[in-house]
Amino acid sequence: MAEDDEPDGDGPNGAPKWVLPTEIPFRELKGRALEECLFWLLDGIGARDLEWRLGGIGGGAADGGRDLEGRFYTPGADGQIEAKRWWIECKGRAGTVEKDAVTSACNNVLADGTVDCLVIATNTTFSNPTRDWVKTWQARFPKPQILLWDQPVLERMLSDQPSTVLRLFEGGLSSAGYLQAITERFWSLLEYSSIERARRIWAERETLEIGPMERIALIANEFAHGSIDERPWGGYCTAEEALAACSMAIFNLLFLYTRLMKAGVDQGPIVEAIAYLILATLRHGLSDRLQEVMEIALRTEGGDPFPAKVVDLLLGPVLDSLRGDLQLVCSSECDRFSRDDSLKHWERRHPIETYWSRFGRHGTPTKANDQSYARLERTTEPCRIGFQVDEERSCPLYQTDISIENLKDFFAIATRVLRFRTPAPSGRQTATQD
Repeated sequence: MAEDDEPDGDGPNGAPKWVLPTEIPFRELKGRALEECLFWLLDGIGARDLEWRLGGIGGGAADGGRDLEGRFYTPGADGQIEAKRWWIECKGRAGTVEKDAVTSACNNVLADGTVDCLVIATNTTFSNPTRDWVKTWQARFPKPQILLWDQPVLERMLSDQPSTVLRLFEGGLSSAGYLQAITERFWSLLEYSSIERARRIWAERETLEIGPMERIALIANEFAHGSIDERPWGGYCTAEEALAACSMAIFNLLFLYTRLMKAGVDQGPIVEAIAYLILATLRHGLSDRLQEVMEIALRTEGGDPFPAKVVDLLLGPVLDSLRGDLQLVCSSECDRFSRDDSLKHWERRHPIETYWSRFGRHGTPTKANDQSYARLERTTEPCRIGFQVDEERSCPLYQTDISIENLKDFFAIATRVLRFRTPAPSGRQTATQD
């Protein structure tokens, strides 16, 4: 975590440096490799209707014609959206691009009057005489616009698109670049990154600027890989940072749910991530502020509360997840319940028991993903963390119905559980009954 607000990165104006140019193999970036690089660069800067004109044997189409074609939609002078047609020719070379290749491309494009811009891209450089010729040609033919993209231009563009570098040249990313790429892939595509990248970012976390969007993406990645225990991003933050990340996640509940339905991906990691962030915030005693966030977030643009069914759809799985976690971990060290019941709920099949099913025709039956389970409560035993319980009053973690209407009561219960169950540096805390 940064100790001050002063920029201390290696990029422009102290910003984090996402890309390591020396790790990008520009010398080998020819043929199909250069075309693929340009395809994803154009996609990253907003090109639409991209067409990669593959042909021939092995590599892309010959350089005699355009290699890529796309459109950029921009507002015209009257405010109407206009489509600008772009052609892209790729000139992968070992040395400076020959002038004839550029003059040929410029003259050939005149045959199609619908082209608005011609990009000639190379992994090396253009000579000064070539650039001077293009300026003279452009003065004579204002349309199409001619853009010369050489290695420094590609390098600068790639530095603004870490997700493209991650796709094509993984070794070209710094740790800050990995973090940015993971964040972009999560929020844009609901995709997760490899465990190796998560480990690298965790190892260098002290040098990185981790905001709410980055923290949410990192936490969701951890749950997608199985657990947050090894890299507890919700513990490695201040109270305000936990609240900021939790607030952003709650304000984006509808967005995330919509993207989940559209992408058809498992909602489990996101549900667990938001539940974890709520618990991380409650652990700092910020239940009142968290409830205020929920009351604001779960409203329409007109200020009216969401219908109960919508709230239950968005928040229900999250609240069920965090309550289930608290029930299991708290009751596992309680005299009123059996620890074995909690462990059984989380136990997995032993790999030896299921090994031979990989050679069968039907596979191993899926274990039901259900938080419900049978549990017997010893009503004569006291509560270790001080809740008022007896033969008539059961554990509030099980007895309290959780809903948006009684969040305040449930948050108070959860905060107390977290306060007394979270290990303290000096040892376990003891409780007295209220």
